[in-house]
Amino acid sequence: MQLIKIKTYPIQYEMHIENAKISTPAMDPAELDISTTPLKIDNETTNIQMRMDSSDMRRSMGMKTIADVAREAPAKTQQTCNRVTSEYVNMGNQMANGASSGMSVADLMRQKLFENLTIESTIAQIPSEKVDISWEPATVKHKVQESKADIDWKKAAQEMEFVPSKFSLEVQEYAHVEIEYIGGFQYVPPSSDPNYEEKE
Repeated sequence: MQLIKIKTYPIQYEMHIENAKISTPAMDPAELDISTTPLKIDNETTNIQMRMDSSDMRRSMGMKTIADVAREAPAKTQQTCNRVTSEYVNMGNQMANGASSGMSVADLMRQKLFENLTIESTIAQIPSEKVDISWEPATVKHKVQESKADIDWKKAAQEMEFVPSKFSLEVQEYAHVEIEYIGGFQYVPPSSDPNYEEKE
């Protein structure tokens, strides 16, 4: 008589497998950016410069400035006073002695007029100094800025995305053993079994 019933249940699971894959998006093209600066030439010119100083020449001709006159005035005034005083004294003496010498006053005045026409006073209008001339030549300066080109190069790029494979295991039911007792009850004494029948 079989008393127990044994059932064995194997494990139950589901496997999910995703293969590896590589995704390749669109390639970014290469880019070339060129910026140029053109040649530039700057010219800086200076005209010829000439200086003429005629102060010495004019001073030698008697055309003096106010500063020259003021500087020479004291000494010249004293000389003039001495010369005029001497001339008037001489003129007075000559006029006092004119009758004895046979020279009239008119002859004496004529003589004094021609005495002033000396060689020094005649050539005083001819300059004895030259005009001071100095000059600086014209100049030209060139400033050259060379042309240049800046190049910005961007390489073509393509990125690849790699997705590794995936494996998953989902256990739906673990393995187990079920034991079922299928035998009846054991009564002690056996006569206490409701279905007990005595054997003859």
